[in-house]
Amino acid sequence: MSNPVSKILLLTAILAWSLPALAVEDQAISDDSLGLSKTSVFDIPDESPVADYQGGDPGTNQRALRSYMTAPPMITHSIKDMLPITRDSNLCKDCHVQPSLIGTKLEPGIPIPAPATHYTDVQKGELYMGRWNCIQCHRPQAKVDVLVKSTFRKAR
Repeated sequence: MSNPVSKILLLTAILAWSLPALAVEDQAISDDSLGLSKTSVFDIPDESPVADYQGGDPGTNQRALRSYMTAPPMITHSIKDMLPITRDSNLCKDCHVQPSLIGTKLEPGIPIPAPATHYTDVQKGELYMGRWNCIQCHRPQAKVDVLVKSTFRKAR
């Protein structure tokens, strides 16, 4: 490669390949530019909550209809004083683990029993410990405005 034109072409090629690598150095992304909110991920919003969870004592609120046939039922009362729910501290079990009430007609004010699918042994009332975190599936009812109207229609 003693030809000067070859040397110039080689140096030009090396420079062309290395320029993008030199231009992209470490460019940090600020917290303000992450996500949709365009605020820092560490900011605590001052806004009121999006959902107005219904309060009232257990058994006093109207039950919401299920969104679909196999949807878990909503919690009809406030759970604010019952949190956090842990394996060792679960106040939901105190009222809802009542296997003797499964299949019986419930009177107003009687807690809805956890279904048979939530037990390892229904007769003994042994709750399946994979279901200890109730709010993983069940959420408190809230009065909210619909953000996006659904076009879903039931099948005929």
